[in-house]
Amino acid sequence: MADPTDETVETAPERTEYELKIEIDEAQQNLEQNLGELKDALLEKVDVKAHIEKAIDDGKDQVVEAAVRARDGAVEMFAGARRWARSNPLLVAGIVGGIVLVAGAAFAVRRRANAVD
Repeated sequence: MADPTDETVETAPERTEYELKIEIDEAQQNLEQNLGELKDALLEKVDVKAHIEKAIDDGKDQVVEAAVRARDGAVEMFAGARRWARSNPLLVAGIVGGIVLVAGAAFAVRRRANAVD
C-alpha cells in the first residue's frame, strides 16, 4: 500500500467549492430526471390497468345493450305474430290442424310399425 506521506503518489486535485456545487447540481438534475422517468413509467403501468378495466366495462355495456336489443326484437316479433294470428284466425286454425294431422299420422305409422315387429 502506498504511504500517504510519499510525494510520488499522485493525488486527485482538490476541487473548489464552486466545482463541488456544479457537480452536486448536475447530480441533483440527473436524480430529478431519473425520478421523473420512473414516475412516468409507473403512471404508464397504472394507466394500463385503468385501460383494461375500461375495456372490460365497455365490453359489459355492449353485451347488455345487445341483450336489450335482442329482447326488444323478440318482443316485437311476438307482438307482430300475435297481431297476424288475430287478423287471420282461419288460416292459423288450418295451419295448426295440418300440424296435428301430420303429427298424428307419424305417430300412427310408428305405432303400427312397432306393432308388426
